[in-house]
Amino acid sequence: MKKKTYTIGLDLGGTKLAAALLSDTGEMLDFIKVPVDMNREKSAPKAQKRLIQLMTDIALDFKKRFPNETKASVFKGIGLASAGPLNAETGTLMNPANYPGWKIVPILDLLTKEIHKTWKTPVFFQHDATAAALAEGWVGGAQKMKSFAIVTIGTGVGTGVIFNGLPGQSDGMGSEYGHIVVDYQRLMKNPEKIDHCTVEGIASGTGLLRRAREMGFTGNSVEELIAANDAKYQVLFKEMAWALAILCYNLSIGYNLEKIFLSGGLIKIRNMYLKDLKDHYKKMIRQSKTVFECPIEVAKTQNHAGVIGAGFLPHLYGKK
Repeated sequence: MKKKTYTIGLDLGGTKLAAALLSDTGEMLDFIKVPVDMNREKSAPKAQKRLIQLMTDIALDFKKRFPNETKASVFKGIGLASAGPLNAETGTLMNPANYPGWKIVPILDLLTKEIHKTWKTPVFFQHDATAAALAEGWVGGAQKMKSFAIVTIGTGVGTGVIFNGLPGQSDGMGSEYGHIVVDYQRLMKNPEKIDHCTVEGIASGTGLLRRAREMGFTGNSVEELIAANDAKYQVLFKEMAWALAILCYNLSIGYNLEKIFLSGGLIKIRNMYLKDLKDHYKKMIRQSKTVFECPIEVAKTQNHAGVIGAGFLPHLYGKK
């Protein structure tokens, strides 16, 4: 009988840190999610130090509370998934869009050194959306698929592409399609603000709030924006649907995917954009690219995709 093994997954985003202890079948034995305020210290190095310590403390707390599952004979390691851009092979964040002031940060090395002060276990690293795609292929709706993608819609917009069974990255980088430009007219007017013209700039939680505030909104969350129930803000969700539909169209014709999955924190408000997204996608791809059309659906791993995928990393990379 095969011995059951375990991992810890850490999913670091722009507003939250999720962590889970997982079995080798993807079952979560324990889960925790805590908010992170990237601007609290007004200093990027201090914020980095706090978050490294927070991730370490959570991992060690799992070890303390689950001694049998974290003993060396059955524990495979810790996986960290983070928003990017990043280099998964070097373990380095590369001016991450959702972490203000963070530039080139060797986050894998920093986390490994801190954890190894107490616990000599391997730590692995990957782009959060790529990790989410790995999770969907491991325990979600993409099992047995060779080529598929996940689009994570939250603080930012991430994309993870699995192409012929492997992450669509080169030398640890790539799959940053949330940053493709979809509004060239806005870019022509403000070429120095390219981030406002991307899928992420239009369809992410950060993008929605920024654009709503430009229209006079004074709230602090997408939930408040919806609760305002003001017709003038409906255009934001219409543009969100178009941006995401264009992204899905481009992914489809670029990779001939079997399916595209949606996940992330803004899945909970999908009634605001999902129907339009699918309608726009079908109208575009059926004009002349019908052979590339694929289903679009909510990921079975939903907003746990990142942390489950992080927990899969020791199984995937620990074999090497």
